[in-house]
Amino acid sequence: MFHIVANLDQEARWLGVSISKWLRKRVTAMSALLAALAPVDDPITLWGLEPIEADFVTAGPDFTLPTFAHGTPPTFELRWADPTARAVNDRRFAWELVQELGFALPGMRAITSIAELRAHLAAGGAAASPDGAWVCKAPWTSAGRDRVFGRDQRLAEGTERLIERAGAVMFEPWLKRVLDVAVVGTVGDTIELETPHGLLNGPNGSFHGIDLAPPRLEIAEHDQLLLVAERAGFALQRAGYRGPFGIDAFVYGTGYDRRLHPLCEINARHTFGHVARALGRRFGITRLGFDPGMPPGARPLLLGRHSRPMAWVA
Repeated sequence: MFHIVANLDQEARWLGVSISKWLRKRVTAMSALLAALAPVDDPITLWGLEPIEADFVTAGPDFTLPTFAHGTPPTFELRWADPTARAVNDRRFAWELVQELGFALPGMRAITSIAELRAHLAAGGAAASPDGAWVCKAPWTSAGRDRVFGRDQRLAEGTERLIERAGAVMFEPWLKRVLDVAVVGTVGDTIELETPHGLLNGPNGSFHGIDLAPPRLEIAEHDQLLLVAERAGFALQRAGYRGPFGIDAFVYGTGYDRRLHPLCEINARHTFGHVARALGRRFGITRLGFDPGMPPGARPLLLGRHSRPMAWVA
């Protein structure tokens, strides 16, 4: 028997917030994809955040659901539960590395109060954005949650509440994305890296899936991205972290030019990039998607009520 503890709400718990019961159920259902990380043909029990009804999620023809369990899991080694995970998943850890490497975006900084944010905006903190757009992200977030957007000196609703709740936020100018990319790997005695893959994100950065096909990076961008991923792995190693990790990056446009921002966050955990690669090896696919608009020819892995696709591969 192979046990999986699906703690996909971990960032919310570190932040000290709770997610809704419906979202906890959906996260539990989506956690079924973690079965791709287990040995093939092993019976799998997945310990989720909420009990879910039998019709809440069903499997597509090519996928087998694990046995869902809820409550306190049996005693076994939590191999992913590195004690340094909270500290190294803090966005400020990645920011310190970005500054050390000289890749910080103009205006990027940690903000600890609404007064500090107003002063930063008044001093041109968002000037690097062509339309003055900016984003503030909580130290621990996932799937595009716990962030607020603004433009120029106009504060988005909920900005002050987010700063007060999180204690600090990471401020960035919001730049016009050309391409969202990522690299996953493992930190051990050595740093093991996969090749870069694409992120399927919405206009506001919400996560929609993974594209394993080689992203449209220029040769220099590809090499720089892998170099920075390796440096991120070494930074995690120095901090004492051991385990899976990934970095997110993006290419953005500046007039007729394009630039790579090679590190916008470090995820010191299994990511859906790891899951997509495991599914790729198992099914020979190149895309893992979560948006309901499943393209022609794609195969559903998880179906919600009324046969609505929750996860698909192509």
